Amino acid sequence: MKKPIIGITSAYEKEEGLRNYHRTTVSIDYTKSVVVSGGIPLVIPVTKDREIIKAQLELIDGLILSGGADINPFLYGQDFKEGIGIISPERDECEMIILEEFLKTGKPILGICRGHQLINIYFNGTLFQDMRYYGKDYLKHGQELYPELATHIVNIVEKDNMLAKLYGDKVATNSFHHQSVDRLGEGLTVIAKANDGIVEAFQKKDHKFLYGIQWHPEMMTARGNQDMKKIFETFIKYCDIEA
Repeated sequence: MKKPIIGITSAYEKEEGLRNYHRTTVSIDYTKSVVVSGGIPLVIPVTKDREIIKAQLELIDGLILSGGADINPFLYGQDFKEGIGIISPERDECEMIILEEFLKTGKPILGICRGHQLINIYFNGTLFQDMRYYGKDYLKHGQELYPELATHIVNIVEKDNMLAKLYGDKVATNSFHHQSVDRLGEGLTVIAKANDGIVEAFQKKDHKFLYGIQWHPEMMTARGNQDMKKIFETFIKYCDIEA
């Protein structure tokens, strides 16, 4: 039986110390997680050519929008604030096209960290550019410890979704971000929050499978966490079901 092909978005990076040397990169944790969960990973390089992107998307059965650099605040109507990190305009443009075109297929989409935030922005949501703007006491969301180590609890606040079916009321996760969802995008439903109220996951209920997850299940899965592997197994199962 043919395994689903899973497209994974990549970063557009400039190599320090070399002049005008750019490359496509993606953490191997994403590809490892797809492989061990029954899929075939296919890394999608950054381009702004819509026709090339459409041709690439025809090859895949599901899409993972991966983590990475901050998203340009201009895309959600804000000036740059103190605390904003490195941005990647080339990647922003490419992934907005990828998301727009892949939504037309109705096939499964999983956004992780930056990908979670990108989906929110696409649907006219906004971000806190840095946790300092959250305005309340908050947990340490940018851990400096082992990537597979759980550092906070995520409370699952909605019942009819993948996370509730997999984990019940709560799950322990890692955390590697300094930005988070502020205004929720149109048509999205928050399904999980951290103990400080930060949005940790949402879904688009009128879509076959569209989830945004703020933590990094791929880091945990790639290092043997069987609970986090269930997210990728469920995603890939949906990729193997006709829309």
